[in-house]
Amino acid sequence: MNNTQQDNTKRKPEVNRLSLFLFLPLLLLTSAAPIDIPEHPAILEGIDILFNSEPRMFPSSWYCKRISADAVSLPREYRTEAMDILNKAIAKYPEDVLFVYLRKVYVLKSLTFFGVPYGGTNTKDVIYLTYDNSNPERTSEYVEGVFHHEFSSVLLRKFYKQFDKRSWVAINPPDFSYGTGGVEAIKKGEASLDYNYDLLAFGFLNKYSQSAFEEDINVFAQNLFSGGEQFWFIVDTFDRIREKARLVIDFYQQINPQFTEEYFRALPYAL
Repeated sequence: MNNTQQDNTKRKPEVNRLSLFLFLPLLLLTSAAPIDIPEHPAILEGIDILFNSEPRMFPSSWYCKRISADAVSLPREYRTEAMDILNKAIAKYPEDVLFVYLRKVYVLKSLTFFGVPYGGTNTKDVIYLTYDNSNPERTSEYVEGVFHHEFSSVLLRKFYKQFDKRSWVAINPPDFSYGTGGVEAIKKGEASLDYNYDLLAFGFLNKYSQSAFEEDINVFAQNLFSGGEQFWFIVDTFDRIREKARLVIDFYQQINPQFTEEYFRALPYAL
C-alpha cells in the first residue's frame, strides 16, 4: 500500500542550501515560457469526489487488525476549498488519462493506517487524501502535491513495464539500497516531502524518497506537476536529479504525448 505523509554516502553535495537560495533568482530569467494549459475544469463527470467516511470504503484487507484502516469525514466548511484544490490538480492532466485511470477521490479530514496518520494513499483506481486547514502543514499546495504523488502510483501500476527501472536504479549511488517502505518511514519521522539539501547530489529529493523505489518515483512525479520554480532549479543543478526527472517524463509521455518536458516546465506559470 503506497502512502504519503507530511512530515550516508561520502560524496560531497554539489552546492549547499545557501547557494540554492542565492541562485534561485536566476531561474526566473531562464525558465521556459508558458504554453497553453486548459482552464480549470469543473470536477469531471465519471470521477466521484467524496468527502464522507463510508463503510467498506477501503479494500477489505485494510480492515485487518494489523492495518486498522480508519478515516474521518471532511467537515462541510472545508469542502469548497478542497474542490478548488482538486480542480487545480486535475486541470494538469488530459481528460482521457483521468477518465480511464481514476474512478474516485476521497478528501477526508484524517486517515490512519498501522496506527499512524497518513497524508494520502491509493488503491487500483481510487485516491484518498486528507485536508485539514487547521493544520498549518496541510496547505493547499501540500494537498495538491499528494494528489499527484498518489495518482503516479495508480499510473505506475497500469504501465509498470514502460518504466525504465534498470536505468533508474543505476542513477543511485552504488552502495545505496531502498528502505522497507513508506510505513516505516512515517513511524521513524522520515516522511517529510520537503527538499533535503543534503541528498540532492545523490539523486534524492528528500529522505522519504529513499524509503522505496515507488516512493522515489512518486516524489519526482509530485514535483513535476507542482514543484514549481525551485524544483526546476534543482533539476538543472544536480545531474542525478536531472536524469531521474527525465526518466519520469519519459514514462508520462508514453501515457500521453502531451507530457513533454516543456509542458511540465510551463505548469508553474500556467495555473
